Amino acid sequence: MNDRSWKSEKILNPKYSTMARTSIRGVNNVLESTLKRISFLFDHYDNISLSFSGGKDSTALFHLVNEEAKKRNRKFILYFQDQEAEYQGTIDFMEWAMSQPNVIPLWYQVPIFMTNAASHQQLFLWAWGEGEKWVREKHPLAIHSIENKYPKRFHKFNLWVGQNLRKLEGKSISIIGLRAEESPDRRFVMFGEDSELFWLRRKNEPQRAYPLIDWSYTDVWKYLIEGGFKYNKIYDKMYMLGGNLRYFRVSNLVHEKAFRCLTDLQELEPETYNRLEERLQGVHTAALYGKENLIYSIKNLPDKFKTWKEYKDFLLESIHPDLSKLFKYQWSRFADTDDVGACKYMVKRILLCDWEGNITWNRDFEFNYSKDQLLHKNVQKREDAIIKKWMSTL
Repeated sequence: MNDRSWKSEKILNPKYSTMARTSIRGVNNVLESTLKRISFLFDHYDNISLSFSGGKDSTALFHLVNEEAKKRNRKFILYFQDQEAEYQGTIDFMEWAMSQPNVIPLWYQVPIFMTNAASHQQLFLWAWGEGEKWVREKHPLAIHSIENKYPKRFHKFNLWVGQNLRKLEGKSISIIGLRAEESPDRRFVMFGEDSELFWLRRKNEPQRAYPLIDWSYTDVWKYLIEGGFKYNKIYDKMYMLGGNLRYFRVSNLVHEKAFRCLTDLQELEPETYNRLEERLQGVHTAALYGKENLIYSIKNLPDKFKTWKEYKDFLLESIHPDLSKLFKYQWSRFADTDDVGACKYMVKRILLCDWEGNITWNRDFEFNYSKDQLLHKNVQKREDAIIKKWMSTL
């Protein structure tokens, strides 16, 4: 690893004072505006729950919320869904955060299915499954089992946790560290309530808040570094390896939007890499080729194929028949299109085994189902055993 210094970055140079940026629909800078947002939440809600991943955004929110909680002698819920395939640095930081005096820990280490984007053979990580050899032992601060029935998939589990928040006495809010800068899909939050409370969602329960929605990644790092706040030290290791600070990501190591981190994991955390490789198929291949332009990428069309449609059709015939049928079921609206963008989108999802549709495409709205296609799709959903089996896992 080289010896890069945080202080060499523009974000810590007074000439580039990112906190001078004015917040959306306001006259204050983003930090001043967010301090008012956090204060508003403590003024108006009895139960405050923060969704925490150990990443930079939720870490900045953690410190903002924790500082306000200390001022008011209040406690708040800190929620973390542990997906097992996590950086050890994340777990070390999580232990510290969950142990803070103003925190009510809600750290789940319960059996749940996680998508494995690194393999077409082992499609899931049965995280924390009974009788499985886990990547690490469960933590004593975490919840290890749930007596009643609960969802076994990531997004549904998060919704279930949110519904449980509604059952608490008093008014409840769930705080989430989304930023509009990260993706077009997240910019929808900017068009919420037509007021200075645009960062709130109050129509449905539990209500949600996005206090960092107008922050830049440089705002986040400036706040953490200049404030001297504790953060996940895996970022320091990533930084010393080089790369673009903007794209450092901390999350589950094997899902379709993060698996490329496996290429650096041997240097960042060799013990975590060894345990993960024993746990899951495809980890070693992803570590070798995750950043290449062919194996998992749609940057270049392989030489043996004349068009992206030809490559897409080849992949559909080469993968497991169940997966091929599922993809064709989902893509019936594309029919037999040779549209390059549509075919590249389908190729990317096949390469990353994204049968759940987590990868999005900005031209998706251009392709709609015909009436006959919808009728056929509904029949398949009711009667086809393979389609029913896979769709039931979503």
